[in-house]
Amino acid sequence: MIFIGKCPYRVSLLGGGSDLDWFVEDEGFGNSIGFSLGKYSYTVINKRDKDSNQGMLNYSSREIYSEIDEIAHPLIRESLRFLKIKNPIEMNSYGFASGGGGLGGSSSFCISFLAALNKAFNLNIANKELAHICSEIEINILGKPIGRQDQYISSLGGINALLYKPKGHVEILNLTKNHIDAIKKVSNELILIPSLRTRSADKVLHKFKNSNKAKESLKDIRSICKNFIKTKRSINDLYDLLNASIKESWEIKRKMSNVMDLELENQFNIINQIPNNWIRLIGAGSGGYFLLSSKESIKDALSFLSSKDIKALKVELSKEGISSFEV
Repeated sequence: MIFIGKCPYRVSLLGGGSDLDWFVEDEGFGNSIGFSLGKYSYTVINKRDKDSNQGMLNYSSREIYSEIDEIAHPLIRESLRFLKIKNPIEMNSYGFASGGGGLGGSSSFCISFLAALNKAFNLNIANKELAHICSEIEINILGKPIGRQDQYISSLGGINALLYKPKGHVEILNLTKNHIDAIKKVSNELILIPSLRTRSADKVLHKFKNSNKAKESLKDIRSICKNFIKTKRSINDLYDLLNASIKESWEIKRKMSNVMDLELENQFNIINQIPNNWIRLIGAGSGGYFLLSSKESIKDALSFLSSKDIKALKVELSKEGISSFEV
């Protein structure tokens, strides 16, 4: 019998950066809005016999281990350690995008692994708690300077507005039906375009922490997100506000150091030939995926990008978050 954990990637729309723990601790709270993407990380686990003295791990590399401390992959090692899994396992992972793409790939992988372990060893951990565990592993155990939106938006599935509080507390905010429908309307016009550059979010985000200018920019980005959440209007008005808010947030983020460079600007200018509401990089910047809100039909926009030898895909929103099953 094998056990499979499945977790979507995520798309962040507003508030990214205000979910960073240091920002939340300094400024009291953070806000973000995003949705889970219809692309997934999968982790497959086979429990080996208890008398077996070796486990096997297959991801982008291959490892054979006897003790957890020997495992080189930090997320795998610390997940097994956190859940106190001593039985050796065989593991294989599959995914749409690796870490560094701006889609929350590292968190999606970690959560799919945690979900598979949860199923295999009957731990009965709720999805929101798996998101918290993943956050603790990445941020407090491994010391990654990332935020908590990746873990929660991926885990919960669908569209979510989140409130980040000090000491790692995360609350799910209620969005009105008009807010949900406006976000769905925006998502139907989105295209993901790889920049063909991966980057370490850790390196980009680490430079923000000690920058007063970056902190002020993040406060502005948080304010834009908070304003959208609190605004009560028609679907069409919220649709227009969301597009304007994303564009405004991107212009703030674009001016922050290490987000764009000449190569990315050149790619941006090619994409900008498509009539659009806005274009932005997803995630911390310096690489990953561009997100395009197209005013043209998706078919025409994809055709233009293909003519430029740029591979792209239509964004599909996923209603499901973490899932796990056995076969």
